[in-house]
Amino acid sequence: MEKLENLLSYILKGLVEKQDEVRITYELIDDTIIFKVNVAEGEMGRVIGKNGLTANAIRGVMQAAGVKDKLNVNVEFLD
Repeated sequence: MEKLENLLSYILKGLVEKQDEVRITYELIDDTIIFKVNVAEGEMGRVIGKNGLTANAIRGVMQAAGVKDKLNVNVEFLD
């Protein structure tokens, strides 16, 4: 799970200006890991992207990365 968290952190920090304010928590339920993402105020738009395209791309990358560990990965973006 640490690899997945590091991957998500790397992706998010590449998108935002205030990299030190990226916060990621997660919970593991059976074979599903749910990442909850908080970023600095005003930065969530960059992370979500136009029509949610960036957020969906992040979710896709994370789901693909979780396949190796046989995990379902979900990413939630919190305000």
